[in-house]
Amino acid sequence: MTRNISLLLVCTAIFMSLMLVTAGAEGEELPGLDVYVIGQHAYVAGGASGLYVVDISRPANLKRVASLGTPGEAKGVYAIGSFAYVADGSAGLQIVDIRNPASPRILGSVETPGDARHVYVFGDYACVADAQAGLQIIKIRDAKGPRIVATIDTPGEAHGVYVAGDHAYVADGSGGLQIINIKRPAEPRVAASVRAPRDARAVQVISGYAYVADFSAGIYAIDVSNPTRPRVAGTVDTPGEALGVYQLYDLLIVADGSRGLQLIDNRDPKSLTIVSSYDTPGETRNIHGLASTVYTAGSGFGLGIFDVIDRSRLNPNGHFLVHPDR
Repeated sequence: MTRNISLLLVCTAIFMSLMLVTAGAEGEELPGLDVYVIGQHAYVAGGASGLYVVDISRPANLKRVASLGTPGEAKGVYAIGSFAYVADGSAGLQIVDIRNPASPRILGSVETPGDARHVYVFGDYACVADAQAGLQIIKIRDAKGPRIVATIDTPGEAHGVYVAGDHAYVADGSGGLQIINIKRPAEPRVAASVRAPRDARAVQVISGYAYVADFSAGIYAIDVSNPTRPRVAGTVDTPGEALGVYQLYDLLIVADGSRGLQLIDNRDPKSLTIVSSYDTPGETRNIHGLASTVYTAGSGFGLGIFDVIDRSRLNPNGHFLVHPDR
C-alpha cells in the first residue's frame, strides 16, 4: 500500500511538471524580472513585455488582468498607493497609475543616463539603480513630471537599491555594497562601502544587517548598525546565481537563478545556513514577501507563489503563472 502511494505521488509530480512545461510552450512566454505586491494584485516587471498585473486573490488560479507596454524594458517595479514605479531600462523611470489595476496607464516618466534596473520609493523620492550611471535620485511628488535631482556615480554597475533610514544601500556589481547618505536627497554622498561582495545584484536591510545577493558567491550578511563602518558578519554560498533576497520571519528567501529558491536560516547572521531548496519551472530572478507568502518572478514562468509553513519551510506545491490566458 505504501509503495502504491509513493508511486502515485511520483507520477503526480511528473504530471504537474509536464503540465507546467506544456502550458509555457503553448502560449507566449511570460518573463518575470521583478515583482511587487499590494492588495490582491501582483505587479510584474516583464522586460520587453512591459508591466503586467496579476490577480492573486486565488493563488491556485492566477489570472493576468492587464498588460502595459513600456517604452523600454521593464526590469524593476515598486508599487505603493495609486502608483507603480517601473525601472524601464534605457527608458528610465515610468510612473504608472494603478488606481484601476485592470487598466494601468503611464502618467509620467523621466529618462535616466544609464540603464534603469531597480527602483525603491521613499517619501517624495525614488532611488533608481541605473547600472553604469550609478544611483539616480528622482523627485516624484508630481507624478506627471518627475525629475532627477541628484546623481551619484558608483564604482561598479548599480543593480539594486534599498532605502533604510537616511541611507540608500546600492548593490553595485563589482563595486560591492555602496552606502549612500540621502538625508538631503539633492545632496547625496557616499558614507561607506564594502567591496567583499564580488558581484552584488540585490540588497535588503533588516534589523541592522544588509543582506546582499552576490550572484555566484551567494549571500553576504553585512553589519550596518553603524552605516559609516559596515563589516561583513557572515556568508553562505548558494548552488545557483543569487539574484534576489527577501527576509520573512527567521528566513532569507533567495532567488537563486537556475536553482530556484533557497531558504536560509538567518537567526544568527554570523552563521547563515541553507535549510531547504525549491525548484521552479524557470530561472528565478527576484522575490517579494507579504505576510506568510512568497512571490517570485522568473524567466519562463512569470510569477510563482509559495506559502511559508511553520516559519521554517515553504509549501512545495507552489502555483505558477505560465500561460497568458490563465
